[in-house]
Amino acid sequence: MRDRRTVATLFVLAVVLPAAAAARLWGIGFFSPELISTALKGAPQDVVDTVRGWATAFQDVGSFLGMITFTMVAAFLSRRLAFLLALLLSMFVTMFVFRSLNSASDAYWMLPMMGFAQLAVFAGYSIYFPELFPTRLRGTGVGFCYNTVRYLAAPAPTLMGYLATLMSFRSAAVLMSTIYLVGVVALIWAPETKGKPLPEG
Repeated sequence: MRDRRTVATLFVLAVVLPAAAAARLWGIGFFSPELISTALKGAPQDVVDTVRGWATAFQDVGSFLGMITFTMVAAFLSRRLAFLLALLLSMFVTMFVFRSLNSASDAYWMLPMMGFAQLAVFAGYSIYFPELFPTRLRGTGVGFCYNTVRYLAAPAPTLMGYLATLMSFRSAAVLMSTIYLVGVVALIWAPETKGKPLPEG
């Protein structure tokens, strides 16, 4: 019975932790083109399109660097610390960018920074999830966690749109950023797996 409760706790943990990040990414991060359009309101459309294209490309570069950095922190320090730093960094950077981006030049350095912060945590799932589950459940556990969060995070863009009808687009994004705190709280129950053998059984 104890083993069943432990496995159930791991399933819940491994769903809540990524769900917070996925909801934030789909519900806020992917609205960066709209943020640029808001910031450049009144500029010629071809200028807006150019800035959106280049800035979101730079955002992808930042995302790649963020995932590499997360991997290094998780490997050399600890899994839990890497998740904690990534979640907090993502929350504060997202809030800063949606409050402060007001020009094309802002977009070119703020969006890569936001990509770095927001996508870093996703590198941790392929490291951490397989280390949580015993051999007989490893494939099931990882697959369940990866795919369940998609359904849990699916309402996030709709919620973002609804909040934007009640307040400004920027304020809605800042409010939505607090979803990261759900992941931070989930870390209280997250076991540290660095340097430990994979669970067998």
